[in-house]
Amino acid sequence: MRKNHISDDSTAAIPIARHMLLETDDIDEAHAQVTEVFCPHRIDFSGRGRDLSFRQSFASMGSVALSYVRYGADVEIDAGEPGDWFMIHSTDQGQCAMQIGVHDVRATTGTDVVSSATTRLKMKWINNCGQLVLKIERAALEQHLRLMLNDDLRSPIEFVPDPTATSTSSYRRLIEFTASEAGQAESFFRSDLGSKHLENTLMTAVLTSFRHSHSERLETRGAQAVPRHVRLAEEFIRTHIEDPISVIEIAAAASVSVRTLFDGFKRFRGTTPMAYLKTIRLEGVRNDCIAAGPEASVTSIALKWGFTNLGRFADSYRKRYGELPSDTLRRGK
Repeated sequence: MRKNHISDDSTAAIPIARHMLLETDDIDEAHAQVTEVFCPHRIDFSGRGRDLSFRQSFASMGSVALSYVRYGADVEIDAGEPGDWFMIHSTDQGQCAMQIGVHDVRATTGTDVVSSATTRLKMKWINNCGQLVLKIERAALEQHLRLMLNDDLRSPIEFVPDPTATSTSSYRRLIEFTASEAGQAESFFRSDLGSKHLENTLMTAVLTSFRHSHSERLETRGAQAVPRHVRLAEEFIRTHIEDPISVIEIAAAASVSVRTLFDGFKRFRGTTPMAYLKTIRLEGVRNDCIAAGPEASVTSIALKWGFTNLGRFADSYRKRYGELPSDTLRRGK
């Protein structure tokens, strides 16, 4: 095994090779690495070729992460139900026969297929298949969709895997740009602000490019043209999410009066600007609790996101997510 020591010729065609995790010819090492990045799974060699030439690169951006995987041999993988992750598989060479729940699809070069968090995933990689895989935390994508709908979800997000869909072409361009930019020594993705913008853009692209169980609701919601000042206010809130901002500052950023701002949010978002800000901050707390290390505390995370009244914060969190932030943090650890 060779970690983080890759020759130029062996990684020339590997996306985000600057962030190479592992190069190995050992199936057990490959299995352990993929389990760590994605989820527990079973893997077996298939076909005649048993000479493994595994490569995996990886770049993380908040609640989303991008990984390129190539086994260099025919393998069969049973990932079960990923549970906590959605994965978008973009095949750049070879073929992958995928069984996603009741759907049997064949991913070929240039196709993009989504596997849902609650659906069993089985794959057969053949012809030196390579995939660029975007994984998104289930909780983060669900919360992003709630914000887009301005409503609670009545059922889990279930995607319809369809490698022939033409609506995914813009997603493919975005993910290729993301992989290219993530591989650069200097990139705006390395800033917290740039990473957060990218994270939101990727989740929006996935929810609008691929058909899923909430697509019709999303399209109906999108049919109502949201005024520019509401969108500017939302952008200002997201950009200054950790800053102590006021409704007057939000209105100024949107170039409207406070009254016009309130009217716009009430009509098109069904809420107030400050309630929207609170929802975004609660989302940030939840994502941080899920991804937290062993030394993290609810207090430090809450304060980071601007919640100073911890009792009121815990009550708001419980009402929104059905559990206390300490419960989420305990699961994350």
